Amino acid sequence: MNAWKDFVTSALIGTEKGAQAVLPGSLEAIISRDGKQDETSFLTQAGALALWKKAGWKPAADTKAPVVAEPEQGRSVSGMSAGHLRAMLGGRFPRILPEWLAEASRLGLRVPPELLPTLLDRARQDRALRAGVLAAGGSRAQWLSAHNPDWVFASREEPEMWENGTREQRVVALRAVRCAQPAEARTRIESAWKTEPADTRAAFIAELAANLSNEDSNFLETALDDKSKEVRRAVVDLLARLPESPFTGRMIARAKPMLAFKVGGLLSRASLDVTLPGEPDAAAKRDGLDPKAFGQQKKLGDKAVLLVLILSAVPLRVWTDAFQQPPAALVKALEKNEFAGAIVTGWTWAALRQRDIAWAEALLDCAVPPHDEFLPKENLLALLPEDARAKRLAAGVRATGLKKADAEAWRSLASELDSFAGSWPPMLACEVLSALRHACADGIPWHLRANAEGFISHLPASMLPDALKSWPTDKEGVAALVEYIAFRHESLTALSQTQ
Repeated sequence: MNAWKDFVTSALIGTEKGAQAVLPGSLEAIISRDGKQDETSFLTQAGALALWKKAGWKPAADTKAPVVAEPEQGRSVSGMSAGHLRAMLGGRFPRILPEWLAEASRLGLRVPPELLPTLLDRARQDRALRAGVLAAGGSRAQWLSAHNPDWVFASREEPEMWENGTREQRVVALRAVRCAQPAEARTRIESAWKTEPADTRAAFIAELAANLSNEDSNFLETALDDKSKEVRRAVVDLLARLPESPFTGRMIARAKPMLAFKVGGLLSRASLDVTLPGEPDAAAKRDGLDPKAFGQQKKLGDKAVLLVLILSAVPLRVWTDAFQQPPAALVKALEKNEFAGAIVTGWTWAALRQRDIAWAEALLDCAVPPHDEFLPKENLLALLPEDARAKRLAAGVRATGLKKADAEAWRSLASELDSFAGSWPPMLACEVLSALRHACADGIPWHLRANAEGFISHLPASMLPDALKSWPTDKEGVAALVEYIAFRHESLTALSQTQ
């Protein structure tokens, strides 16, 4: 508001030095001004303007009659459950909210209509909540979303959303089409490609990850010439997931001369020899081989960076077929190589892209860790079947007892435990609960304070009554943790009691 800026400027430089601040016409008409600009009149006008700003504005007239919401399917949650929801939305144990919404939806229950606006606002800020809010919000959540652009993520796709919507609305529309008609979604992107800004092109490309297939390869190949580095990186990531794409063929051709497997003898062990790539030519740079891809970092040299990028885009079966060795043998053979860290990083990236369980297990057992800061956020453990993943994590908990003997190892274990989707399998849950009780014998240690509630959230609901027992509630922080367990148990139980 220019008027307010004028008043601030006059206040800073002095009312006698600057031009008289001009009030908005609607305010000018009701305030008496005698032409003087002394301090009293100035402050009166400024105070009136401050109140006028808070009064808002007259909304634009809407000539269209509102569409009535469809009848809601399902019953509303009980009054007690509504109270639990209000408490979570008010800031009490908000971590339980996604699970509560999922359970309400599973039981066919709907959240009270009066809480939907607050829930939709929360989901706008937290993407992880969106699916649960839409499921438990029912048709009213869809109806409300049409009346507020901030809630576009909840809208059903309308034909005009793709043509005239905001960027987020268009992405939502594109996502819906991509799930049902992958080719149609790609055609839409191609038709709009040349007229869209770089950030929109990057957002559109990201949606092609769903139902990605070789049919997308030709378009993605042309997009390698995009002017935006962000777009090109997104394109490379998708092409690297297509083992039959021309892009992948070029990466294979570059990679094969770089690695050579030597079978071990009677007195020697198998090894992997590495030939680093040369300077990238124009074709290599077009394929995303940039020695400065990770910025100014000191852990890897330029050629080692190129090695990581090339290996990350090569199907892992290329190495098992070429050397006739299983993943575990190849990983073992590289451990003494001076470029082992770069190779492990490239192979880890490739395993994540290709969702390869056998390679994930081999790399998790490797004595050489990857450079995690150069990798996607997802952990290799996420690729393993649930039981295998839980077994590895339980062994880690038994080995450390949730102690922070090594800061990096603790952060890794805590992250892996907290990123486990849903409830832990009983074996892992029992192991963590026992270790957590033991660690809290003298109060919650500082390194556990940020993780304790998250660990409790992963306990199966059936374990919660037992989880309430045997805590030293007189020790620092423990009573609050027990209160969290009780609230989670009570809120989930109240939902099932409405049946």
